[in-house]
Amino acid sequence: MSSTTNEPTTPPPGDPEQSADRRLGTVVRARRHALGRTLVEVAGSSGLSHSFLSQLERGRARPSMRSLYLIAQALGTTQQALLAAATPPSTSPVGPGVVSGQSPALTVQAGSARLLSHVEGGADVTEFLNVPETFEGYFAHGRHELVYVVSGRLEVELAAPDPHEGSYGAAGTALDASPEAARTTTLYTLEARQSIGYPGSVRHRHRRVGTDECVVLVVHSGPEDAGDTDHEHGSASADPDT
Repeated sequence: MSSTTNEPTTPPPGDPEQSADRRLGTVVRARRHALGRTLVEVAGSSGLSHSFLSQLERGRARPSMRSLYLIAQALGTTQQALLAAATPPSTSPVGPGVVSGQSPALTVQAGSARLLSHVEGGADVTEFLNVPETFEGYFAHGRHELVYVVSGRLEVELAAPDPHEGSYGAAGTALDASPEAARTTTLYTLEARQSIGYPGSVRHRHRRVGTDECVVLVVHSGPEDAGDTDHEHGSASADPDT
């Protein structure tokens, strides 16, 4: 099945980050086997190709965060849970739970992501480095989401729910295969030290503004149905562009 999103290229031979790719691939394969699903079934649910998923499970392909999101949806889990399972135990000399600035990040097709904290049933904190300057497809899920800009500038686009679909896609549903579909959107521009919060059920995506490096923290909190409750934007939220 052809992909509904850009698929990444194979990591170059000898890439020191291939061990991280292999760990993630092993986690994805183990999750798929635990559910008793075939690659063909996951490909059909996610909208990603069978060949790409096969390469990813062998550590020979690298997902974008959008692709990882679609895979997690198809496997009935979250990106953060997959990242947590693929993250090696901390070897920080300070102590357990302390994440070193040199701890490995998962390199994705555009930028990289590092899971800073994962609490089962609680909150997940993910650091995004080298945020891309172009939008990917929309994300939607059942948890509350807070975006905090550490450095650089970020545009966050929120889209009104599609009246033909539920508040967020069920596991295995490739959301917004056509990102250009007509919908009401609001664009927020955030500077460093500004944040915005919204229910995860609101379709959302973000991109870097300008050429300066953009570092972002994304906090997912609450159970999978938390995104259905209404939340106000954070106190440091930027005003929407007009």
